[in-house]
Amino acid sequence: MIEVPASSQPERLLLSTRKEYLDALQRLIGLARRELRIFDTDFSWLEIDSSRTHECLRAFLLRGRDNRLYIAVHDTAYIRNHCPRLLTLLRQFSDRMFIHQTEGDAARAQDSLVLADRLHFVRRPVQAQPRAALRLSDEQESQGMYLRFSEIWDSSVPAISATTSGL
Repeated sequence: MIEVPASSQPERLLLSTRKEYLDALQRLIGLARRELRIFDTDFSWLEIDSSRTHECLRAFLLRGRDNRLYIAVHDTAYIRNHCPRLLTLLRQFSDRMFIHQTEGDAARAQDSLVLADRLHFVRRPVQAQPRAALRLSDEQESQGMYLRFSEIWDSSVPAISATTSGL
């Protein structure tokens, strides 16, 4: 597991394995205080429905009534068919958790991104490869990632809701 830094100085770590990326995801969920933004092809690579991730996301959403979780994916089929824990969170926190599907230019994006509080992020430039960069306590770099996510979010539509038939 990647350790939390003792200082608030910007830190950059290069990740080269899937395990390192998944550990970085857990770390960012733990660091998030108000907002998590996650963009991925379909979440199949992220183990987003594992009990460990579920508990981390649930704890994040319970930490504050203003906490928000924004999820953007190219394809929602994996979430709908293989993520019952994530869908349970959506039902529990429907006012603070949002799942969108990309359209247009955003549907062609090849990277993956997890952003916590516009301060920390992990990004894989190519979703099919495990190489990634983790940036901590870096407001300047995180601002660019926030704008990247915002572009994707603006080119997406609500895709899964707590009131969808069958949920």
